[in-house]
Amino acid sequence: MSDEWDFYFARVNDAVASIFVDLGLRPDAPNEKRPWLLWVWVEMQTPRPDGLSSGDEAAKLYEIEESLNSMIPPVCGAQLVGRITGSNRREFYFYGEEPGELDAAVERAMKPFETYGFQTGSEFQPDWERYLGLLYPSASNLQRMMNRRVLDALAQQGDSHEQPRKVHHWLEFPSIQARAAARSTLEAIEFAVEGEYEAEEPEAALPHSLVVSRIDCVDTHTINGITLELARLAGEHGGNYDGWECPVTKG
Repeated sequence: MSDEWDFYFARVNDAVASIFVDLGLRPDAPNEKRPWLLWVWVEMQTPRPDGLSSGDEAAKLYEIEESLNSMIPPVCGAQLVGRITGSNRREFYFYGEEPGELDAAVERAMKPFETYGFQTGSEFQPDWERYLGLLYPSASNLQRMMNRRVLDALAQQGDSHEQPRKVHHWLEFPSIQARAAARSTLEAIEFAVEGEYEAEEPEAALPHSLVVSRIDCVDTHTINGITLELARLAGEHGGNYDGWECPVTKG
């Protein structure tokens, strides 16, 4: 288990859901040593009207997770990779070496929580489809998650997100021509070019960088809109949006 867990909201089976996932597993996924998907679905007792978990039940659901995570990995050679909360239940997903004694392990883990209904299951899934295709966020959701991390760091320093300030953005491109085309579009929408740089590694996939800036607020709605548009623009030219930074600005 890595220390890169984070969450985002999405629609799963036409219902709002909160997805909590271990992002740190992505570089090694799929892991051929753990080809079995294992799951436990726990029915919540006091969900919110929208099917998400309530504050009243949060502590108990955490205890259930801790119990499952202590019982399942040892008998299945498994690791918890993510969970989905929505539609009045919490779904826990593991990838393991084999199903082994999954059912017995879950029975032991859930014994202290006898009032909770649950289901278990397993599937041979060497391509890690559930992790890569459902749990791991889309590019846009991943960008929103990264934005939230920056905003949280700013907030801890007393930042007033609604105050305009100069915000720097980094973009990477496969060729000088692609960078020049994106630069023209960015200048047309009032971004100032702060610099152009070349990667030191000759075999870099995106060796041509562009740094631009603009005076903007960084509240969640504004910065999400800006960064998703810059990511779209970079993608149109075969490039990648590589993040943003700004000074702490207080009201």
